[in-house]
Amino acid sequence: MSNVKSWFSKNIVVLFFSALCLAAYLIAGQNPYVVVSDLIDRVMRNSILVLALIIPILTGMGLNFGIVVGAMSAQAAIIFITHWRMTGMTGILVALVICTVVSVICGYLLGILFNKTRGQEMITGMIAGYFGQGIYLLIFLVLIGTIIPFWDPDISISTGIGIKDTLSMVDGMSGAMDDIFELPLSVILVAAYGLYTIFTLYGTIQAKKQKRPVNIAVIAVKWAVLGIILIALFIIEDCAFVINRCDVPIATLIFIALVSVLCQYITKTKLGQDFRSVGSNIHIAESAGIDVDRIRIIATIFSTVLASWGQFVFLQNMGTFSTYTAQTNVGTFSIAALLVGGATIDKANVKQAFIGVILFQLLFLLAPGAGTAIFNDTQVGEYFRTVISYGVIAVALVLHAMSKAPKTKKAK
Repeated sequence: MSNVKSWFSKNIVVLFFSALCLAAYLIAGQNPYVVVSDLIDRVMRNSILVLALIIPILTGMGLNFGIVVGAMSAQAAIIFITHWRMTGMTGILVALVICTVVSVICGYLLGILFNKTRGQEMITGMIAGYFGQGIYLLIFLVLIGTIIPFWDPDISISTGIGIKDTLSMVDGMSGAMDDIFELPLSVILVAAYGLYTIFTLYGTIQAKKQKRPVNIAVIAVKWAVLGIILIALFIIEDCAFVINRCDVPIATLIFIALVSVLCQYITKTKLGQDFRSVGSNIHIAESAGIDVDRIRIIATIFSTVLASWGQFVFLQNMGTFSTYTAQTNVGTFSIAALLVGGATIDKANVKQAFIGVILFQLLFLLAPGAGTAIFNDTQVGEYFRTVISYGVIAVALVLHAMSKAPKTKKAK
């Protein structure tokens, strides 16, 4: 019984938002194919932005609202490759190189700022994001066309000063990663189950060799349950129709998988151990000879670079974006998604990031329809998006605080 209570307490946030998603789906009554198809698009374009938050949390810097600076680096890169009319793989690689270089510089400066404001990183990141946005506006709204010689009839304002408010990528660049190769969701699910089986067997064999305790029964039950669910998806006609019709962009999926592996790998290296040490106790880490300031700067740079990559993936998926406001909600939405996945301001991992992206984006997708069905007003349904995006952070933090309250009382 105590194990059940402990599990429920640890997963209360995920369970709450899962129930909320189910209720929203039942109320909205939307077509399953439309929901799954839209959800795949949303997960593909938002995952890396959420993954960008993990390392700063691991390092004890909390939720990095400063990822908006990385997002602006990607937007700057897209503006230039659009001006140069670069497309396809060349455009993708050049954009990634530009946004990586710019975000490394911005991340370094942001890391120095965080070191000057220890303990206040979250509010500092938020203010730094606003400051960065001011610099971004100054460059692309004022300096472009005046001090910086630049003219492009397709993206410049008619006066010759500044970039147009809305920017559309050139043909061949819009959806450049997504359109490389696609496979049905059914194939992806089968491949994922196969990989899960291989890694589970490998992990079990390694644990046996190292004489670590392994609960074979639990592993077998998990494997069997997942297999039954997969078979059911193919047997049930409506589910089979959806998973066979919905396509997944493979190049984008591989890119996300590589970033996930990178995050997971770093946590197991010496650098990852330094991240954890600094996050656990800065003073002990300093006593152990760790250069705390350097480690925190590296964590910030890593987060900012991933945010720039994530924003690039997001924008190429959209194909068009608002030049001056596309980065506005990057930090808020990514942080909300991570919290929904069960993460806290001092603990997060890759699994929580993906769970959070799926639940948050699903709720974000279904909320307008549910609001419209309840109040019979489309406008009220749209307001639900705003309520969710900001309310989720508050609710998630409250639920986390409630789950920790019993432990605090016991400690006293």
